[in-house]
Amino acid sequence: MISTDGFESFISKNRLRHFAVEEVPDPQIADAFLQAEMPDWLVRELAFYLSQVKVPLSIRSSSSLEDAQFQPYAGLYQTYMIPNNHPDSSVRLKHLVNAVKLVYASTYYENPKAFARHTSNRPQEEAMAIIVQKLTGEEYGDYYYPAISGVAQSHNFYPIPPMKREDGIAYIALGLGKTVVEGERALRFSPRHPTSMPSSQQWTTFCPMPSGISTS
Repeated sequence: MISTDGFESFISKNRLRHFAVEEVPDPQIADAFLQAEMPDWLVRELAFYLSQVKVPLSIRSSSSLEDAQFQPYAGLYQTYMIPNNHPDSSVRLKHLVNAVKLVYASTYYENPKAFARHTSNRPQEEAMAIIVQKLTGEEYGDYYYPAISGVAQSHNFYPIPPMKREDGIAYIALGLGKTVVEGERALRFSPRHPTSMPSSQQWTTFCPMPSGISTS
């Protein structure tokens, strides 16, 4: 996890906060952030992390408003995948640093600012943290295949016996989480009853699908 301290330090060091209120095209913002200098302490932390991790990475946004209870900014910021397999450690570090910069840049892109205009939030008050996640999967030749991904909820609002509300519900798919979130075919089950697989017709009748998730 890169805390919001990294974002604040980066923005202040390079005087980039004006992008929060100016109408500037996203590519121009991205270029300005890529040209900016990352704080030395953060570069050292990232370099140490890469010395311990040799698998592909997902660099994900985690802003203060992204998981807000009301009017969340979920889906408005960028995620970047990097292979993290170059034999030169400096190249791997450059890839990671650039990915972090681009996630930071997305804080001030047009979509979040447009969304903010319909809320009481101000873009210049947004703070961005970042989650660097290791991808789980296997290499096959020149390709890396993620094993599994999904979404889990602690409360199942539409349980089908023997499921109970407090048993929760999970939606999983092979590959990346995009499959689940964007409504492609996914497997739905209760973690407490993994062998109980109601038919699609039962799910449709008793369990309306959350927005963006389809039946399997």
